[in-house]
Amino acid sequence: MSDAAATAGRTEFAFDSADGKSQVRAVLWVPLSMERADAAFGEPELGCFKPRGVVQLIHGMAEHIDRYDDFACFLADAGYLVAGHDHIGHGETAGTPKRRGVIDAEGGANAMIEDAQTLRLLVSQQVAPGTPYFMFGHSMGSLVLRSYLPRFGQGLAGAVICGTANEATAVSRTGNLAARAIAAVRGDDYRSSLLHALADGAYSRAIKNARTPFDWLSRDPAVADAFMADERAGFMFGAGAYAALTELAWRANAPATYRDTPHEVPLLFVAGDADPVGDCGRGVAKAAESMERAGAEDVTLKLFSGMRHEILNELGKEEVYDFILEWIDAHNRS
Repeated sequence: MSDAAATAGRTEFAFDSADGKSQVRAVLWVPLSMERADAAFGEPELGCFKPRGVVQLIHGMAEHIDRYDDFACFLADAGYLVAGHDHIGHGETAGTPKRRGVIDAEGGANAMIEDAQTLRLLVSQQVAPGTPYFMFGHSMGSLVLRSYLPRFGQGLAGAVICGTANEATAVSRTGNLAARAIAAVRGDDYRSSLLHALADGAYSRAIKNARTPFDWLSRDPAVADAFMADERAGFMFGAGAYAALTELAWRANAPATYRDTPHEVPLLFVAGDADPVGDCGRGVAKAAESMERAGAEDVTLKLFSGMRHEILNELGKEEVYDFILEWIDAHNRS
């Protein structure tokens, strides 16, 4: 680890990405009431933090971890140590604005999964042994998390799968082949209007009489406006990044993923029932049902009425915050 720089209740640091070329920017939100809350993350003493538990956040497509600051502070106020990072091709990890949306078609999906595991290992070294560890993934981050669970899910206290997509594997594989073909000819950084229209561009068309292209995120007009004003959000993916995204999508919904996810890990599926990404809740319900059929022992599904994609940024988000925290508390065995 390097580049540690602490502020009140918040610490930033960096680690090497599994892609072999990126420095991943990560953030730690430290409860102010916690012992040694002003300590710089990465000091040599192991187990120096003693929170109620850890919640690791995995953000979505074309955004960055700072958009989760309000939710992270809410969890930290409840006594949880919260960690998160900017994916490769996102936020400060991308390095420059030009590199945002650029991910390798070959190995990019694996790198995102392995970076999540690296952060978990780093954070786990800094908390007391036996501290319950939860993971939360939103949208693309939920696909990273669902793909992560069969490989690294053992030992988690719970996983929150938020705003997930659940396309048929054949559809995702077809999209993956198309993205890989374009990336092979034009390069990983090529911005394809065709791929954009087939993927995230389709969501904006799902909202009738939309005021902006991002009304599908939330009913709150301020959310779309802030998203469009944020230079670190809303960028178009390159062909390689779409290849990584569609690979995550088909992995997440593959029978082997459901089968190999540790059955004892509690799972919470949450989404808005007006979210086009999850087929207005229908796809989310199918994913939860598939987990149950595969043998998962503790699966909870909650669809929030009228909410769109970003339930953490929706009108009435307080209900979402409280529900997620209550579920985490209920599964905290510390």
